[in-house]
Amino acid sequence: MTDVHRIEFEIDWPPWHVAAYLLPGDEPVLVDAGAPGDRGWGELTDGLEDLGYQPADIDHVLVTHPHTDHDGLVGRLVEAADPRIYTPRSVQERLRMDTSRLAERVERNARAAGLDDETVGTYVEQAIDSVERNREFFPPACVDVPLEPGQVFEAGDWTFETVHTPGHQRDHACFAAETALFAGDQVIEPFRAAALNVGLDDGVFDAVSEFYEGYRRLRGRSFETVYPGHGPVFEDFEGVVERSVADLDTLVSETAETLADLEPATPLDVEDARTEERYDYTFFETVGALGYLTDRGRATFRVDEGVRYYELA
Repeated sequence: MTDVHRIEFEIDWPPWHVAAYLLPGDEPVLVDAGAPGDRGWGELTDGLEDLGYQPADIDHVLVTHPHTDHDGLVGRLVEAADPRIYTPRSVQERLRMDTSRLAERVERNARAAGLDDETVGTYVEQAIDSVERNREFFPPACVDVPLEPGQVFEAGDWTFETVHTPGHQRDHACFAAETALFAGDQVIEPFRAAALNVGLDDGVFDAVSEFYEGYRRLRGRSFETVYPGHGPVFEDFEGVVERSVADLDTLVSETAETLADLEPATPLDVEDARTEERYDYTFFETVGALGYLTDRGRATFRVDEGVRYYELA
């Protein structure tokens, strides 16, 4: 689709950029809303101006998932243009969640993963901050069209299908339009996005299983062009999906091999043995991989004083 235009935004973490896409027409459509703040707003207005548009010209905004580099300018666009906002219904529900209950869930899951009291507190604060930041930039009341998985809808001159693709983020959706896929962070050519899913909220143990499920929903479909949130626009849809699934396979295999050397072991034990340096995303992936091994009957766990201890089945 030659009439899709890419607008890039700088972000402060790898891969250092995020992309939104302008679909022109009588009612212009923007897929994802870029990074927040004055820098992001300047990049959006400059990018639109280069294409002969202004923010006030945008009539429809589709948001793939509630990460600030993808939803960061929704609120400002609503103030500037009052476009129609589309996102999965579960995104709106997540943005409205009770943070006190979120804190309870994160604390329980962090302890189950083997973290100490200080680190548990840090993750609880991070989870609450993440929700509050996202709903500051993307107020849930802005959503005009809450989408269901599989829902087909029209925005401007375009017809889209909502494809639920969890794993990187549990409420993530790709938007399919004829032979094009607006993939968000699900299908990226240079790398597979991390299996973050929900951080340490309920669902952290399902991150890898749900990532596989998201790819299952895309496999076998035919797209000529993929417009991702990061990395270049590309055409090898099937090849990138297969490489991403293979990368998940490697994660699971490495986690199983590490567990075999340690069992019984907490998720934290496995993470520290599997990686040279612990990062939030590698920790979430280890927890999710252990959950996948359990789902597939390849591992079991027992709970002792709230902590999970895993063994191979």
